[in-house]
Amino acid sequence: MVGNRDRTESRLRQIVEDCLRRSLRPDQALPSDDVDWIASDLLDSMGHVDVLLSIERAAGLTDFFSRVESAPPTTTQKVLAALQDAVKQETPSRQPQARRLQGGLSASAEITGWGFIVGAQRVEAASVEREFSLPTGTIRERAGIECVARASGDQSELSLATAAANAALERADVDAGDLDWLLAASETSVGFPSLGSLVHSRLLLRDSCGVLDLGGACVGLLNALAIARSLLTSGVARHILVVTSDVHSQYLLPGRVAGEFGGLFGDGASAFILCRTREGSDSPRYRLGEFQFGCAGTFSSALAIRPNPDGTMMLKFEGDALARAAVNRLEKIVSDLEVQSGHRRQDANSFATHQPNPRLVEMLARQSGVPPDKFPVVAKVYGNLGCSTCGVALCMALGTQDAKVPAERGPIFMAAVGPGMLWGGGVVF
Repeated sequence: MVGNRDRTESRLRQIVEDCLRRSLRPDQALPSDDVDWIASDLLDSMGHVDVLLSIERAAGLTDFFSRVESAPPTTTQKVLAALQDAVKQETPSRQPQARRLQGGLSASAEITGWGFIVGAQRVEAASVEREFSLPTGTIRERAGIECVARASGDQSELSLATAAANAALERADVDAGDLDWLLAASETSVGFPSLGSLVHSRLLLRDSCGVLDLGGACVGLLNALAIARSLLTSGVARHILVVTSDVHSQYLLPGRVAGEFGGLFGDGASAFILCRTREGSDSPRYRLGEFQFGCAGTFSSALAIRPNPDGTMMLKFEGDALARAAVNRLEKIVSDLEVQSGHRRQDANSFATHQPNPRLVEMLARQSGVPPDKFPVVAKVYGNLGCSTCGVALCMALGTQDAKVPAERGPIFMAAVGPGMLWGGGVVF
């Protein structure tokens, strides 16, 4: 990253050319300044996003291209002009600190059990592209998704959530009758009774076990874990079940929504048992640290979806703008978590983040400077699972940790962004 005094015209050109060169094939020469990177097929739209993110980071102008009023530049000439204008206009600003949800009282909250399940059907990317009449490679090559998991005819949000919950209870060796709270998150369960109350009934939980259904879409799991941590550390509860479950395939159908969006999603559920433990105990389980949350409201209009009266879905989906904003925000969450928790990203065992698509995971790994294999493989083989993406990734990360002796385990960084650019993060250690 460069400072103001280093942002000369020649230095900015060097940054642009270096970042562009890294995204081109070895046999491709740098284009002339006025050649459009996308129109000339040098880059696809996701490659364009990757280059702009790299330029922002190298020039020290976080979120710059997401804030420009016109369409993001696609030629070297226009990129340089935008950067030079930014350097002239830039003024020092104070960055607001992330709000933290604190709860470190005389007890801690630990994850003692976990489980996940995905839809029983596997649909290859090529089949998804044919269903939505998309150009070949739209899902597999551009998004990086090999196949999506879809619920079978006898699977629903309830059945998936129940299966994941039973797996978590068994791993934790906790009886369902001992649960004090059930926290549920879903972006597709929209009827009544709510998902939480249905899971409560299916598991035959006691009447005094509270139920709380949460929103937040892709940030839903982190919302639930943060609330569970507060309930446990304050002494209100001893055992809490957190579940996430989404069945996108019942809504995001060909003819109802654009395939560039609907074709990315799969179906799945995750569940976690959290227990209260005395501070200072030598429990080998996985402790929840502090969380942070926020909302970058300037991006709230980049994604909007709601049903139309005729049964179709109204969709506004500015994919490239969302991609830039999401990667920048996720990387910033990781940076803030390092400061907040005292854990370094280099020491992390895994990064249980939301995964809009695998290409964005690759970008995030590069921007964060961590190996891609520290991100559990979720979206590549199951699709975007909504609020369960982060949950399934966390289950996989915990499974990897569980195979190690406690001394060899590292922290797990959690980070997610959702519609409206809600965001949240936390650390398990």
